[in-house]
Amino acid sequence: MKPLLMIAALALALAGCTQNPQTNRELMCAGGVLGGAAVGGLLGNQIGGGGGKQLATAAGAGLGAAAGTQIDSCQ
Repeated sequence: MKPLLMIAALALALAGCTQNPQTNRELMCAGGVLGGAAVGGLLGNQIGGGGGKQLATAAGAGLGAAAGTQIDSCQ
């Protein structure tokens, strides 16, 4: 499993080295969406309790992803 993670990380790093401006913009936008979802999910997980914790985590991830689309590279 560890070698697969290393290969995936290397592929992702190399994909960021592309010279195509459109592809770079799409990658930056995807990073904003994924980063926003991760942060939103973590924050939602902190405020939820019991069964509501899962709902708060999902809602936070959704709202974070939506906020991540508002970065300049997604416009």
